[in-house]
This record gives sequence, C-alpha cells and structure tokens, in this order.
Amino acid sequence: MTAASGQTVAVIGLGAMGLATVKNLLEEGFQVTGFERSAYVGGLWHYTKDPETLSVLESTVVNVSIDRGCYTDFPFPKDTPAHCSAREVQDYLESYADHFNLRPHLRLNTDVKRIWRSDEHAKWQLELAGAASEYFDKVVVATGPHQLPMMPQFEGEELFTGRLMHSRAFKTADAFTGKRVVIVGLGNTGGDIADDLIGHASSISISHNRGAVIMPRERGGVPATNPLSYRFLIIISILDWLLPRLAEVLFNRKAAQVMQGAFGDPDPAWNLRPFPSVRVTNPIISDTLIPNLRSGAIRSVPGIKRFTGPDELELENGDVIQADAVICCTGYKNDFRLVDPRYDPAADPSPAWLNAAGSHDRPLPRLYQNVFSLKAPDSLAYVGCAWFVSGAFCLADIVSMCIAQVWAGKSSLPDHTEMERWVQRQEKRICALAQRGTVIPASVPPRQWLVWADKTAGMGVEEHLGWGWKGWVFWWRDRQLWRMAMNGVLAASIWRLFEGKRKAWDGARDEVLRVNTVQAKGRLGKDL
Repeated sequence: MTAASGQTVAVIGLGAMGLATVKNLLEEGFQVTGFERSAYVGGLWHYTKDPETLSVLESTVVNVSIDRGCYTDFPFPKDTPAHCSAREVQDYLESYADHFNLRPHLRLNTDVKRIWRSDEHAKWQLELAGAASEYFDKVVVATGPHQLPMMPQFEGEELFTGRLMHSRAFKTADAFTGKRVVIVGLGNTGGDIADDLIGHASSISISHNRGAVIMPRERGGVPATNPLSYRFLIIISILDWLLPRLAEVLFNRKAAQVMQGAFGDPDPAWNLRPFPSVRVTNPIISDTLIPNLRSGAIRSVPGIKRFTGPDELELENGDVIQADAVICCTGYKNDFRLVDPRYDPAADPSPAWLNAAGSHDRPLPRLYQNVFSLKAPDSLAYVGCAWFVSGAFCLADIVSMCIAQVWAGKSSLPDHTEMERWVQRQEKRICALAQRGTVIPASVPPRQWLVWADKTAGMGVEEHLGWGWKGWVFWWRDRQLWRMAMNGVLAASIWRLFEGKRKAWDGARDEVLRVNTVQAKGRLGKDL
C-alpha cells in the first residue's frame, strides 16, 4: 500500500496544465477525475468563435519553441515546425490525452461551480452545475491564470458608438474590414491582433503608455529562446545572489541586443523605450510587428485619455483620432473564488501589494512555492501560479510532478512556519518589483524554484549536473550528454533523463541529443 492508494483527487480544468496534472497523479496511483466545463480538452488552445470563451486565434503561432515548450516525456511529432500553429498544439494535446490513456478519467461538459471544505466528511465537496455534489480527498485547481478579463474604464466611453471590446471577443479580422481600429495595450495579444487586422482594417493603431521588448522567434536559424541553457540559469542565479541589480541589467541588456540585432534601433515615435525588465514582464514575440510599424501598416500612439464623441478619442498627448472599434488587449487576472473562502489564497492581500503601481488590482496568491495551499497543503494545490521564462507545458508538468510526489508521501514539505516564511519572502519580492512597474504575480526566481522542484519531484537533474559524486560520474560516463544537458538547449526532456521519485522516460536521452543536433545544424523541427 502506498500513500496514494484509495486517495481520490479532483483536477479542475483540462487545458494543458490540467492534462499533465491528471497524468502525473495517475502515475503515482491516485484515483483521479478531471473536470472540464467545455466539450473538449486543451483549454484556450482549442479555437472557438464563442466571444465569451477565451481561445487562441486561428493564426496563432507558439512563442516558445516546441523543444522547450512541450511536456517532459512527450515531444511533438518530429516533422512539427519549431514554432507551430495553434491547430498543431491542439492536435498535440489531444494526442497526449490518448497516448497516456487519460480520457477514461476525464469528464467534459461538467461545470464545477464551487469547491467547499466539508468538515463533516473531511473531504472537498465539488458543487456541480445540474448534478449532485461529489466528494474528493484532494483537489488540484488547474484553471490557469487567464480567467477574468481586465477591462479598463474610460472617461466618456458612453459617447462612443463604435465597438468597445476586450480581446477575448476578437475571433476573426473579417468583422473589422474597412474599420478604423485602435488596440489598447502593447503585448503579445495586441501584436497578434494588429498583425491579423492588416489587409482588413482601414487603419490600425496600438495605444500604449509603456515600452516593450520585442523579440524574434528565431535568430541565426534557431529559436531565439534556446540559448537559455541550464548553465545560463546557474550563472544568473549566482549573480542574483551576489549582485541582483547587475544580474537584471545584464539579462535585460542581452534581450535588448537580441531585439536590436534582429530589427535595428526602434524608432522613438514607436514609444518602445524605456524597455521593461524581461525578468518580470513577458517580452513580445513577433517577427512582423516591428516591420509593420516601420512600414506604417501599424501605428504606435499614446494611451487613451478619454472618448470625445461617437467615433473620436483623445490621446494622452492631446491628439484626437477617429475609431470605429477599440479592442482592449489588457490581459486577464486569476480568479481564486472557486474555492471555499476560508481557503482562498488571495483573500487577504497586503497593503504593499494593493498600493503597488504594478499590481493593477490583480490577486496575489499566498502559496508555498506558488503551488501548495498554506491552510491545506496536504489536499489543496494549484497549477498555473508559478511562472518564469519557460515553456508553459513543461512548467505545468514539473509543478504537477511535485504535487504528486508530496501527496504520495515520497517527498515532504517543511513545517507551516517555514512555508509561511517562504511566502512572506516571495510576497516582499513581488511587491518590490511591482513598485517599479507591471509584474506577473506568479513570477518566481527560476533557478531557486527549479532547485526546489528538482528535489521535490525527484528528477535528479541538480545532482547529475552538480559538483557531487553523481555529477562527476555522469560527466565521466556520458560526456556528450552532459555537455548538451549543461550547455545546450534546455529541452523539456532533460527533466525526465534520470531515475528518481517521479517516473523517468527512456526516450529522454535520444530526445536531448536530437534537439541539440537539430539546433547545431539549424534545421528547425526537421527529422534527422
């Protein structure tokens, strides 16, 4: 008998994060049921025309290469482009569910309305729409960070007779043919929608008040993010510890060099400077946005001050422009209200967070390692609340491995006092960053977090790439693989190379070698 035997777990949400969670919990022997209110798996990667449902655009292309952005033990098909389409991602997620035989454990078209802690049953009660409640020993919330659209309010917006909408409702550029469109917010979504509108809208303006780092998808024939190796994480971590501001300066300088190397110096009229720190804010990944700004197909304008008429709006610099549609690409915030208020990790925000300029009224969850509930760490956890520059699928895979190993009794958490101390340090760090500008609340220090995750999930990477005896033995016995794992592409499969607590993958070595060989030859996504 193991700690997992007979234990029931509900996984809420069956997008990319939820699917990995179901799979990793099943591997440890838990009785798992995944719940999804939609009729399909894949979450936002499944394109839908429903304006009330968040989804990718039909034209969406992934920003992180598939070698880093896939699951740790299930690579994309070898003939998939390094930056593939949304349709290919959806097919990949469907294949993942089939390959690991997850479907018997998934319940689609099932809406979980609330999750309560039942003291009577000593279990979690799932209140289901149109059905009787069900009870589970443990719950993982994997609904992701893109839940509540953040819609700004503008002075005089009642005067505007055009279409004022959030980007969630944008599904096709055809609806804006011949229209004068203003996009609010310069980010990945805003850039994608602006590109989509070319050839349809009569004019396209991106209205924004802060700068942006814009990176190409590829550089020198390989994905631009692939040089972020395991060794690079170690070096940045050491600098973070000794000279944190210098580490940030060097990281941001490197990002700016990549941007300028790909596109040249940005025109001051585009208002891209000062560049925000890519340590806390996602860079924009686009091969076409700057060329379209340079050609005039897309205009960069200041933020909106107010609406002044049926089709007019005034900008912060006093200019007045005309618009038939305003699309707010202003992001989303997490929603923790699904869970019993007594266990809501964002219920008591600190004054420091509420008053920080970069908090933007978003919740800041208080979770150990941005994963485990402080009040019920043995039965309530979240996937999607830890972030750093990485592939989202890979990160969700690692997070759910940690949850599975802790709940299976193979790894342990510190006592409540130590977990609370970690949360306080993390909260202080995020609040300090938010004083300087917009920050992603889920941001964690990558190297420090990965060291914890490696030990907790039992992946063995730190031991085999470190200075201990296992590291020296690995270096001596398999010099080629050691070099690729340490200095090459930080491929997702690295986290399944070694035997440990979680299940290793016997194809991991070949995949690490293949990914690095492909990069060396500059043949992105080609079958060697």
